[in-house]
Amino acid sequence: MGRKIIIFVGLPLFAKKMANDLGEIDKSKTYLAFDTYYSFTDKILFFFTLPFSSLVISFNGVTDKSGTLDWVLRWKKKLILQWMGTDALLAMERFKNGSIYRKYIDYASNFVDSPWQQEEVKSINLPIYIVPFKYGRELTPVDFYPEMTIFTYVAESRMEFYGWEKIKLAAQKFPFIEFRVAGLKNVSEDYPSNIKLLGWLKSEEMDKEIVIAPIFLRMTDHDGFSVTVIEALSVGAEVIWTHPSECIHWVKNEIELVHKIEELLVLIKNRNLSPSIENINFSKKTYNKITLHRNYILNLENLLNR
Repeated sequence: MGRKIIIFVGLPLFAKKMANDLGEIDKSKTYLAFDTYYSFTDKILFFFTLPFSSLVISFNGVTDKSGTLDWVLRWKKKLILQWMGTDALLAMERFKNGSIYRKYIDYASNFVDSPWQQEEVKSINLPIYIVPFKYGRELTPVDFYPEMTIFTYVAESRMEFYGWEKIKLAAQKFPFIEFRVAGLKNVSEDYPSNIKLLGWLKSEEMDKEIVIAPIFLRMTDHDGFSVTVIEALSVGAEVIWTHPSECIHWVKNEIELVHKIEELLVLIKNRNLSPSIENINFSKKTYNKITLHRNYILNLENLLNR
């Protein structure tokens, strides 16, 4: 028998990255990624490769009509849907109003990378498995922070989603702390003077901000497991997030956010502005690229052997 072919489709960035990553450590199979969203050439390549494949993995939980997945089912290929974030919200909304299209999700094995997404997808009467796969870039922690700052990211097109109002309130409560906000550059409304808008940052600029920030905020309304959170933990930052996870400071509203910042300012000062060794070690162990991907491959092999 020839090598088994695994095809990745769905969100192109994740599909291509996972195909490359898994192919680096598993030489027994062929991992291919096709951009069936935007590339006509990839659509043709997918069509001709599909009959020879053993498994298709879609980086998206699909609850409406998909020509790509119709061909997967027509050829009776095994299918994994890797749910990524807002697709779970869309599925729950469609489930409530009775418009959900269940053809693919009921046929597939369904994976998520966080416990809260597992609960969301379970709510549409669907078995779901937590299979983590995300890891961060290798960043080097500082020995000591140059100053006490708080770093976060807010997309200009989705300010409310990224918790802009919560961030403004926190900045008002701590006028002596600089809140450094990546992503935002032009804001028409007034905001506290201790908020510094950094605009869109290149990768190396983003790395520097993550490394020198004692506290990292991610105040999203909804999320998958954020790679930026992983990277912040890996350099010893204290991470405040609106989603619960190990080594994370979970807050549910503005009041809890302010109290948590007060607590962490004392904690970090008592460490003499040094990063958290506990968070660094936890990240190295939990979000190790090779370990995560070997586990992912094991899940694929279990499915292929059924």
